[in-house]
Amino acid sequence: KQWYQRRVRGDEHISTNLSSGFNMIARRLACSLQPLTSKSVVSARTLEYGAGWANNLEEETEIGLSVDPTLKEIVNYYYNKAAPLCEEMSIRKLRLGSYDKTMQLIRGTLGVIKPCNDNIAVSFGIRREDGRIETVTGYRSQHSHHRTPCKGGIRFHESIDQATVQALAKVNSFTSSLVDVPFGGAKGGVRINPSNYSTRELEKITRRFTVELGKKGFIGPGVDVMGPDLGTGEQEMNWIADTYRNTIGSNDLNSYACVTGKSRLMGGIHARESSAGKGLFLVTSEFLDNADIMKRVQLIPGVFGKKVVVQGFGNLGMHASR
Repeated sequence: KQWYQRRVRGDEHISTNLSSGFNMIARRLACSLQPLTSKSVVSARTLEYGAGWANNLEEETEIGLSVDPTLKEIVNYYYNKAAPLCEEMSIRKLRLGSYDKTMQLIRGTLGVIKPCNDNIAVSFGIRREDGRIETVTGYRSQHSHHRTPCKGGIRFHESIDQATVQALAKVNSFTSSLVDVPFGGAKGGVRINPSNYSTRELEKITRRFTVELGKKGFIGPGVDVMGPDLGTGEQEMNWIADTYRNTIGSNDLNSYACVTGKSRLMGGIHARESSAGKGLFLVTSEFLDNADIMKRVQLIPGVFGKKVVVQGFGNLGMHASR
């Protein structure tokens, strides 16, 4: 506090815009995320960030001792570990009046960042090819609207639920802020096993889910843009784009921009399918080329001579391995 009060205005860039300040705090929060260790315990200061900022924040658990924590618990644990560090870094970059007023803004912003802004769960029936009527449930979460559109993939998996979708939406916000791309985080999913359905049945599910999201305002080029994820690909994105264009987005010139990862015939980008795998390889290479980090873990810098375990051989694992 004394350092803040003594500092002369103009010594360094100070953000006074609330929108840019929000994104700066989100980016610093992402930079502060620490690895989860099996014996970590949430400190008293960390728990303050889980319960002290806003009344609607749920109580956190000490998942460092949990044998099998959920994805939501892991993300919240990371968040609560990063928040105190983010606060200390942000106070040096943000000036809005007095120290107390600035600190109040930072803590308030961090409290706003934690929960997802909008969540939706939809259920609808489809007729299977054998005549049975089956109920399908889908989810979509928009974590933050500080920058729009929201951006996040949609996955088809039988274990997907609202809590998992919310956790993944938060991660998307942090990663977007970290690399300073103008998107808020979002995520969606349909609780099915795609291998149990025919192509025609998957098309029915995808198109109906698109219509349900459109009726609730959860899809659109400037609102919420989907992309492929686990269990989905170009074909599903083509169905979503076509459905949106012929229904809610019929008067929108940019209607096909409601999704990314489309086929090239639908306006998609070349090499989109392999981009995530290549990105993983490049990030891993940069990490292994860092001499300081390699010295700490007692490894020789560089990729050469190292063995890598790839779990799964889908779109991501296959292209990363190549």
